Amino acid sequence: MRANRVIAFGLAVILSSAGCTQQPPAQSAVAPSGGPAISIVKPEKRPVTRVIEQPGNVQAFEETVLYPKIPGYVRALAADPAKATRQPHDRLIDIGSRVKADQILVELAVPELEEEFKQKEALVRQAEAEVAQAKKAMATSDAAVVASKAQVTETRAGLTRAQALYDRWKSESDRVDRLVKNGVIDTQTKDETLNQFKAAEATRAEGTAKVASSEAAVAKVEADRDKSAADVVAAEARLDVAKANTRRVGVLLAYTRVKAPYDGVVTRRTVNTGDYVTADGKHGLFAVAKMDPVRVVVNVPEADAGLVEDGQSVRVTLPATTGPPTVGKVVRNSWSLEPGSRTLRTEVDLPNPDGKLRPGMYVSARLTVELPAEWSVPAAAVGKINDEPVMYLAENGKAVRMVVQLHRGDAQFTQILRYRQPNATEWTAITGEERIATPASAVTDGQVLP
Repeated sequence: MRANRVIAFGLAVILSSAGCTQQPPAQSAVAPSGGPAISIVKPEKRPVTRVIEQPGNVQAFEETVLYPKIPGYVRALAADPAKATRQPHDRLIDIGSRVKADQILVELAVPELEEEFKQKEALVRQAEAEVAQAKKAMATSDAAVVASKAQVTETRAGLTRAQALYDRWKSESDRVDRLVKNGVIDTQTKDETLNQFKAAEATRAEGTAKVASSEAAVAKVEADRDKSAADVVAAEARLDVAKANTRRVGVLLAYTRVKAPYDGVVTRRTVNTGDYVTADGKHGLFAVAKMDPVRVVVNVPEADAGLVEDGQSVRVTLPATTGPPTVGKVVRNSWSLEPGSRTLRTEVDLPNPDGKLRPGMYVSARLTVELPAEWSVPAAAVGKINDEPVMYLAENGKAVRMVVQLHRGDAQFTQILRYRQPNATEWTAITGEERIATPASAVTDGQVLP
């Protein structure tokens, strides 16, 4: 028995000695039992399809709160034609009513303004009468000017006759005077001729005075005519002022009828018959929303904001509906990011003729962008340590950890720009000859690689 123990001990020693002389096995390119296999890849130039999928919501294209412009009492709420068959109390414009542009929603009562409008209309009629009266006076003045000028013509004609008579008798008087001096005729004839000459001279003087008087009359009636013309201008100006005042009051009176600004749906009503409303700009009477089209608002994160451009196709899915996704286009974006959320407001307009899309609905928007080719590696080849993206280069059979600067990526590939040692400052651009271990999650710095 003792001999058997000795033999067994000897065999154990021999086996132990043999084990000490064996070489350790080489490390495999396979991770520990149960882990993923490690492979070595090189960067490839390839485009990346970037999918931006974000939640969004439906908003009315426009929504306007209607405020009263002037204070007054609510005379009546307008009837809704679509509710003609309902109970009498439910036939008025209310929330959910579809309205047309310029449709009256509510009418206010402002009695003092209505009376003022009537007064302004009366002042307009009075001013119109004054204009008509001034124009008739103007016509009378024109006629007087014509008559006075005719009188001047007549008196000048009389003066011409008087001048001719004067010239005749002056000539006759001179002739008779010579005959008397020569003793041809007696002095009696001279006296008679002289009397005729004096009468012609007086007639000429009278004609001259009449011409001067008629010309003065013309000047007077022309002045009267000018005054009549000024009266017409003044009367027309008063008429314009009266009409302007009437229009002003008419505009204020028009504010007593609150109208829909466009085709839409009433989303809020805060007024009842008989209410007194004020024009303080704080208490709206109705809110009207334009529902066709609607806006789909999506807030795109900062990382993808630069990829959004107007005109891009967007696939919009509404979980609340059973229909297929709707394809729209980016119509506008805010260009600047929201300071708090660092997101880009992006809007898609969707037609909504049947009104199935309602403000506040949740949507999922999917925007696909084809990025140009860049150096890319499988997405699994990039890991993260201390919030820094890293990858592992295969150098001299071992894994060397590098900090990597990423560009874009999708579910399969990630585009990379350059890399550096964790504690270095110099970056190295990707050349395509790098040997990169993947997946990064199965690799450690310094690990032996195939």
